Amino acid sequence: MRIVRDAEVRAVADPVMAVEAIREAFIARAAGRTALQPRRRISIGDAKLSTMAAILADAGIAGAKVYTTVGGQFRFVVLLFDATDGSPLACIEADTFTEIRTAAVTEAAAVVLGPPNPSKLAVFGTGVQARAHANAFARRFPLRTINVVSRGDATLFCNALSVPDGCSVSQTGADAAVDDADFVVTATRAREPLFGGALLAPGTFVAAVGSTLPDKREIDNTTFQRATAIIVEDHDQSFAEAGGLILAEQDGALDRRKVQDLAEALADPDRARPDAEAIVVFESVGIALEDVALAAAIWRALSG
Repeated sequence: MRIVRDAEVRAVADPVMAVEAIREAFIARAAGRTALQPRRRISIGDAKLSTMAAILADAGIAGAKVYTTVGGQFRFVVLLFDATDGSPLACIEADTFTEIRTAAVTEAAAVVLGPPNPSKLAVFGTGVQARAHANAFARRFPLRTINVVSRGDATLFCNALSVPDGCSVSQTGADAAVDDADFVVTATRAREPLFGGALLAPGTFVAAVGSTLPDKREIDNTTFQRATAIIVEDHDQSFAEAGGLILAEQDGALDRRKVQDLAEALADPDRARPDAEAIVVFESVGIALEDVALAAAIWRALSG
């Protein structure tokens, strides 16, 4: 079994690889060719251990993501096995590709379910995921404006983003950022909604990626009520972890008939976005299918 260090992951992993690997995994999921084990958490004192697993039949790979949370800090590894004979293949340090993976999932969804000809992105947060999402969207879409919303000074964050010529980046307030935005990405640890859903323009794609705890929410009831479709990676895991969904449903603001698995939405995007004015919400918690798919792609690249 090979030990793959973070530096090796950085050398071969890239956003394009990640988006394609994840897209293929969800297509396979829509066809019933994957198996998924949702996240499980245990803890004692300040130490938490989380596990999640998936099998990708087409790739011949089974894998599990295992990570610790101590003092608010995360450390990730992914274990890969050959699904045909059960032999262990690799243990991959996954701190770097967890960053890449999350933005790649959102990008894969936004390409298919986002508005046509997007030009404006609003990003809430200035952490690792906010940066990864801003860079991914700037690379993939013809953005002219990126507005960053932060509780503190975001000057360094804005200056460090990789954006093409002609795309302006600035820190603004929440209302100004959301006004007329084509994409809204929330990547925070907020406990309360970050903006009012009434501000969303028709056609907006909203991605909430920051919270995986049932008592936290980044988007409000109005956003869910205005949405034509609410996209999740897995119904069971999302309704156990995504505070936005859970709290909106408790408030009577969530219509479960709007909720679709991402695999279904990628297979039939017209259902999620029947017209250009449809608001689409992607409530992401992260599932093992994504980690194992990207780990398998990295393993293939390293194995030649």
